[in-house]
Amino acid sequence: MDDPRHLLPLLLLVIPIFWGIYGYIKTKGVSKRKTGYPALPIIINSAVLYALAFNIIFFIQELFLALGKRWLGLKAVLYHNNHNWFGEHPMDDLAQGYGAVAIFITGIIFLIIARWIRNSQHWALLFFIWMSFQGFAQSVPQFATAFMAPDTDTGQAFNYLGLGQTAGWIIAVVSILFMLMISSLFSRFFLQLAPSGLATENASARFRYLAHIALLASVIGIVLIIPFRIMPWDRAMAPVFVTLLTIPMVFANAWKIMPLVPVNSDTNKKIFAMPIILLVIVLLIFQLILAKGVVM
Repeated sequence: MDDPRHLLPLLLLVIPIFWGIYGYIKTKGVSKRKTGYPALPIIINSAVLYALAFNIIFFIQELFLALGKRWLGLKAVLYHNNHNWFGEHPMDDLAQGYGAVAIFITGIIFLIIARWIRNSQHWALLFFIWMSFQGFAQSVPQFATAFMAPDTDTGQAFNYLGLGQTAGWIIAVVSILFMLMISSLFSRFFLQLAPSGLATENASARFRYLAHIALLASVIGIVLIIPFRIMPWDRAMAPVFVTLLTIPMVFANAWKIMPLVPVNSDTNKKIFAMPIILLVIVLLIFQLILAKGVVM
């Protein structure tokens, strides 16, 4: 491959694999006493909230991409997971970066909210955690790949700014390291929702819980997200790439988390109807209203 930068995003998958294997080997001799809990409620609740957060964050990105064109005086059309505009402006390439910046800031805002109510047992805490995570997961990799894919939204914005090759390498590497750090941080946030006693036991128990609340939930979440996408089918790949580049480190870092006091979230105990209802409402809004396009 002529440009080795194209391989850099793979580090978001490769590093967690080796980190997880290393942690498994390092901790496999530790006692594996298990705390029993029903896995289905947390998997379903988390999958629904994952899908809900993904679609809301993706919509916020498209909203600010459309608003960016509107602020320039262009005619913009907003869809639920896409946008379009008519006319030209010298800064329209720069406006292509507004979406990624907007959801990055959204991730910070919801992180603050989640930490503010971190002792809550309500399912809303898990929703805020996923909203924050999706804000970072959908924005930071865009900065890492901007110079490798100049036709992408952030790639066009970077071209407008005239950043050179050296800046491209630095931004890509820093973005990858930052995403790995953020994913590791969210390992702890998710484990704080665990049933009492589990998160303070051993690495095996922590791996098991993160496999339920993050790994399996995100895979099921991808399936739930597909009906929200505008065809052709290649648009359905967005949640796959986001999950593949961000969730592995959340799971792989389980062994490294020090013992903590969990809040035993209600999402471990029963399947909640409200998140499912909200997901259906968002789907109806997306497909019946926004899929047709809203002129701004």
